[in-house]
Amino acid sequence: MRLLMVNAKKTPPTLEVENVARRYKSSGRGVEGVSFEARPGEVFGLMGPNGSGKSTLLRVLSTAIAPESGTFRIGGVNGLEEQQKARAKMGLMVDRPTHYGDLSGWANAYLFARSYGMEEGKAQSVLAELFDYFGLAEYGNDRAKTYSYGMGKKLALIEATAHGPELLLLDEPSLGLDYTSQLAYQAKIRELAAAGVAVLVASNQVDEVEAMCDRVAFLHRGRLAALGTPESFVSSLEGTRRIVATLRNPIEYGPLATVPGVERVTTEGRDLVVHCAERPGIVAEVVAGLVEAGGDVTDLAVRRPSLEDVYVKLTGEALRDYEA
Repeated sequence: MRLLMVNAKKTPPTLEVENVARRYKSSGRGVEGVSFEARPGEVFGLMGPNGSGKSTLLRVLSTAIAPESGTFRIGGVNGLEEQQKARAKMGLMVDRPTHYGDLSGWANAYLFARSYGMEEGKAQSVLAELFDYFGLAEYGNDRAKTYSYGMGKKLALIEATAHGPELLLLDEPSLGLDYTSQLAYQAKIRELAAAGVAVLVASNQVDEVEAMCDRVAFLHRGRLAALGTPESFVSSLEGTRRIVATLRNPIEYGPLATVPGVERVTTEGRDLVVHCAERPGIVAEVVAGLVEAGGDVTDLAVRRPSLEDVYVKLTGEALRDYEA
């Protein structure tokens, strides 16, 4: 786990969220009574399935929508009473970024940088470095509407970070990035955190969150279900395993729950995930149960617990939507 470069005990939080609530009348979804804080140099993960409130919370914190109740502060600035000052302290990258399609990628990023008050010379030098870093230098003069989804995500990362924000809000930042770009993104986030930037990452990419985040908050149906370090969450499941079976055909898996040691069974697309105690013979018994139920197993893996398993244990629901 990355060590914080800033003494968290001696520095005030960069982000303070107090009892924020915002529900949509049409669906009833949103967030309710959410409170947490993120300090300088901290990478804070926000996890939860579709509809859990992640995007709503980010929209509130970015001042795009107002909460029904509660408040938040960014760098000591009240995000409700001083929106312009709060916006100047943050960088934002949404899940599906949009750009001025007829402008070049460079022009889009330059427009963002200047709107944040960067001087022309500084903006030019910083953007040149970032375009090169994310592999967009040769495409800088191409129109943004010709960019692939992954290129658009990298352009959005450049726009969110160029002006040197105190707080960085990222919504599913690595989705759509190729392997090399993911490495570059993670290295940049670590670099920014080491310099004292607080980073809030809304993501269900379990490996990424476990590797990068200092603390993680689970959202469940709009409420904060749990908050802690990835290590403490995963270690709480010591003595358990997850058996992931890929099936050629769907089956009725209810009888698997009768196998001694099986705690719950969930689905992940075409896979069945059996959460169970670690004991001799349990894998063979689970496989026998699958075959007896008519399942044609095409792949089988036994894995250590992850944040995904923690979420299932806490809420009884899957963390990710595997139909997407």
